[in-house]
Amino acid sequence: MNIAKILDRKSHGFSILENNKVFWRTSSLLTYKRCPLYFKLLIIDQKEQKLDLPRNIALAHGIIVHRAVEFLLRSYLFGLNGSTNRLLLEVIDNTIAEILEETNNMENKKLFKDTIEYGYLAKKAFQAILSLNQKIIEVESVYLFENDKFILKLTPDVILSDAIVDLKTTSKPLSNLYIYDDYNWQLSIYTSLFDVEKSYFIYVSFADMDVRIVNNTEQKNKTEVLETINKLTDKILRSEYEPRKNPLCRFCKYQSKCSLFNK
Repeated sequence: MNIAKILDRKSHGFSILENNKVFWRTSSLLTYKRCPLYFKLLIIDQKEQKLDLPRNIALAHGIIVHRAVEFLLRSYLFGLNGSTNRLLLEVIDNTIAEILEETNNMENKKLFKDTIEYGYLAKKAFQAILSLNQKIIEVESVYLFENDKFILKLTPDVILSDAIVDLKTTSKPLSNLYIYDDYNWQLSIYTSLFDVEKSYFIYVSFADMDVRIVNNTEQKNKTEVLETINKLTDKILRSEYEPRKNPLCRFCKYQSKCSLFNK
């Protein structure tokens, strides 16, 4: 895995293919649905050659926890869950070392939490997944859903026997957690396109050192989901990057750089 590429925020997050289809990633689809202006902000500082890790440390925290949880899940599937603690800490240390190597600044090590803290949160997230009492089918798999207008890349963290689980890390306390409507829509994408009964987010909070399971409170059916994606795809193909302001703007970390917000 190229961590620098994952951390890099300069990509538009979608591609227009030669056959005039739009290739979407789930995250970019949700972002564009919320605010097209964000895509212009993604290319700020694009002349920089080195990754700005301090600006992206929250995302780095998330990568570490995701990789640690993936290790625990795969160990569980192979029946090795009784002897993984030392190996788990090694996985975390190796991931931190990989990030530091790719960002080419060892001084950034002070930005990371203690290995044991990452391990503690990974174990809590792992136990939360097991508490759903479903068989683990696949871990960190990639799926492509295609129609005549778009190709959507879906990368759920865990596929269970009748549910999808996606991990989300946050620096906010769980008591102050705001669940965006678009996140509910993401869960609807999972349930409808994978034809499962439920989809869940497991929020991992670095503020509380705890986790919370959240399921979709408003379910969209497959027809509604596809209609929305088709409409967003049409906007991309027509280059309709019109900025629009809505109440969620007040939660956006790009307020200070956003000309629309500061009008």
